[in-house]
Amino acid sequence: MFEWLTGRAPILVYLFLVFNSCFESLFPPYPSDAFVLVFAFLAGQGHFNPYLLYLSAVLGALTGIMILYHVGKTRGDALVGFLTKTFLGRIFPLKMIEKAKTSFVKRGDLIVLLNRFLPGMRAPLCFAAGIVKINEKRFFWYSLISVLVWNFFLIMVGFYVGSTWHDAANFLKNYNIIITLILIAFLTIFTIVYFRKRKR
Repeated sequence: MFEWLTGRAPILVYLFLVFNSCFESLFPPYPSDAFVLVFAFLAGQGHFNPYLLYLSAVLGALTGIMILYHVGKTRGDALVGFLTKTFLGRIFPLKMIEKAKTSFVKRGDLIVLLNRFLPGMRAPLCFAAGIVKINEKRFFWYSLISVLVWNFFLIMVGFYVGSTWHDAANFLKNYNIIITLILIAFLTIFTIVYFRKRKR
């Protein structure tokens, strides 16, 4: 895979990263961070420009975030109302959604600032910010800070780990294991809490 990627024209890689980060903001199961790490690793081996990789990832992520915010702001209440009438309404009842909106109003700035550090929750949080109509300029700047810090971390890790193949292989292996364990832990905690509340 690395050999194939290093043979691509750099401009295609940068454009792909813009699309990659934007797509992840709109469809959270998509693993954009993994692609950023891989290309940053290759940049560490001298194949790509790390600054352009960083700029591409930031631009794509911010574009996706603002699209979701505007969808939530202009169509959010209608979409939530529609979803609560479907089978999804049993999973996310209207009362829960209203409670989440209230919490967002109280702590919205902090949530937006930490947005990129919450994989899997990025898209719903941006959508919720639009629904509660957080100030657009404030939302943009907090989101930009979050995107800049998170992607800087990814690029730096991938770039410096990419200096040696052995370290990179170990890092990617451990990264996958750690992320999987974290997801399992979160799902386990969520399931326990959910069923305890149901029982009460």
